[in-house]
Amino acid sequence: MQTESAAPTGMEVSETIPTNADISTETSVPLDTRTRYDLTAILDYANARLNVEQSVTYTNRSTTSLDELVFVVEPNLSEGVFTLNSLTWEDGSQVEKYTLTKQKLTIPLRETLVPGSSVQVKMESTLDLPDIEGVLCMTDLQANLSGWYPYAAPYIDGRGWVVHDPGHVGEYQVYELADFDVAIRIDGAPTDFILAASARGTYEQGWYRFSQQNVRNFTWSGSNNYQLLEAYAGDVRVRAFVFPADIAGGQASLDATVQALELYADLYGPYAHDSLTIVESGFADGMEYDGLYYLGQEYFNNYKGSPDGYLTAISVHETAHDWWYGMVTNDQAYDPWLDEAFCTYSEALFYEHYYPDLVDWWWQKRVNSFEPMGWVNSSIYDYKSFRPYVNAVYLRGVLFLNDIRGLVGDEVFFSFLREFFTQMHERANSDHLGLVTTDDFWLILDGMTDVDLSSVNAEYFSQP
Repeated sequence: MQTESAAPTGMEVSETIPTNADISTETSVPLDTRTRYDLTAILDYANARLNVEQSVTYTNRSTTSLDELVFVVEPNLSEGVFTLNSLTWEDGSQVEKYTLTKQKLTIPLRETLVPGSSVQVKMESTLDLPDIEGVLCMTDLQANLSGWYPYAAPYIDGRGWVVHDPGHVGEYQVYELADFDVAIRIDGAPTDFILAASARGTYEQGWYRFSQQNVRNFTWSGSNNYQLLEAYAGDVRVRAFVFPADIAGGQASLDATVQALELYADLYGPYAHDSLTIVESGFADGMEYDGLYYLGQEYFNNYKGSPDGYLTAISVHETAHDWWYGMVTNDQAYDPWLDEAFCTYSEALFYEHYYPDLVDWWWQKRVNSFEPMGWVNSSIYDYKSFRPYVNAVYLRGVLFLNDIRGLVGDEVFFSFLREFFTQMHERANSDHLGLVTTDDFWLILDGMTDVDLSSVNAEYFSQP
């Protein structure tokens, strides 16, 4: 059992135990209308079971009166994982006639939610974590808790609730910016259990506590196999949680992430948070969340002690997602190029800046050797296997951005990157979603250059 007299490795000790703030259900527009999540999670370590209590305060920011709320419950896509134990209103009365089909939880409202008004719902659920390596699992290696709570689907005027089905490839989730207060307790864990999270936290009397505002999601992981490495990029604390055999690779990933944070802040705009967490994973490849990314064990196993490898390239790719996913968001199902192509091109910019002698290696290894084909603006539903999808969206996307750079010149291109990021980030902050579209890309770019880009558009993009 974990003792209460000392903080677990890497956790700050709070002088007083934070408590979740009271949530009002005002019917006038509050100063901040972001959706608010208060989450309490208790992990039964021996039984791989997570018990979750949550209250969600949702404000209707649309111009449409709403008769229902829709939540996305990603764990319900896996049989035997998710159980909804109770669903109540703020006064404790039961929600009636709700439906939970696949990942979509639909809650009929007792009263119409007019624009500017708020409602609160409370849920109790149980997750029986699968013993299969993934973003939501509990194995002998680690417990990964990603997508572990039902979250409010974005609502867009004229379009409705944004809830996508998973495809054979790629990501499909679309998250609003929201506020989180999270309390986590681990019952029965080994004394050397370490918790990694997408935000800074404190530990007091058996509880890990986190509070973070204006983020897409809250993600955490835990293991008694982790070794903790730490560094800073300015005021941003960067932590890597890696397995004991991979300390050298963990340090390389940490160092590259710090370098990337500094470079991307200069190229695109300031990083929005005070921390970033790296978690080595037992599942393959990399996976981004707001403030945390997973990096597959195979990259560490193949690390040869130099930056000319996938460990460094994918580390800086996933770091870029905190700009082109966290601070600027897109519809990952239908416009995945707007984060994946930008993050892949960010790898090229990283090598240009820090390792110019490896630029040719990067282009050959990451792009040219695959002879990529396909439309850049493909959706995840256009492909049934990973490599053709990556070749079209990621790699042809990189070729497209590089061709644009060659046509307009470096001065315009880098000014465009910063202006595009700035405008789309401001949009996200103003409406808490701010979906960027391909039309936004062309509108801003065309406003910054007189170069005729119609031929490159036709070469890389399928036309409506």
